[in-house]
Amino acid sequence: LGAVWLFASFYTVRPEERSVELLFGQNYRTGNPGLNFAPWPFITHEIVQVTGERAVDIGTGRGPQDTGLMLTRDENIVDIEFQVVWNISSPSDFLFNLAEPTETIRAVAESAMRDIIARSELSPILNRDRGAIAADLRASVQATLDSYASGINIVRVNFDRADPPSDVIDSFREVQAARQERDRLEKEADAY
Repeated sequence: LGAVWLFASFYTVRPEERSVELLFGQNYRTGNPGLNFAPWPFITHEIVQVTGERAVDIGTGRGPQDTGLMLTRDENIVDIEFQVVWNISSPSDFLFNLAEPTETIRAVAESAMRDIIARSELSPILNRDRGAIAADLRASVQATLDSYASGINIVRVNFDRADPPSDVIDSFREVQAARQERDRLEKEADAY
């Protein structure tokens, strides 16, 4: 009986993991890598992988709510696809403060991106401001998750795609070509 109790009380945590020990179901302490002792049944444990990166894809169109269509400040619609890469910074906060961490990250990131896009114009989004938008998004999402005490660290944001909606992309390209032609003709006229 004593051997079974000792077997149930010792547990191993790998280097990429941390354990959260629970005293009668309440957060007691965080265990470190290696062999740990938690006198069962009074103290139980949950093991969480903290160093591995996880990703949430947004705007991929895989679901009816995941379209990626957003309205810009100049009243254009842009189709955006991006990825939020995250890991766990505090295992106890991660386990106890969020019921659905992936869905929370998805909702916070999509809301922050819609806010950023609503303050931007279409042309910079399509051309040069992707890095600045990704940095702004990372900071905004991290601040919101920190206010939730989520125990989540945003590693990076991968800005995959920003295009006009597929229904109007041909028309958009024609408008861009017409603008370039207009600029070329104006320069020729000025030179003449």
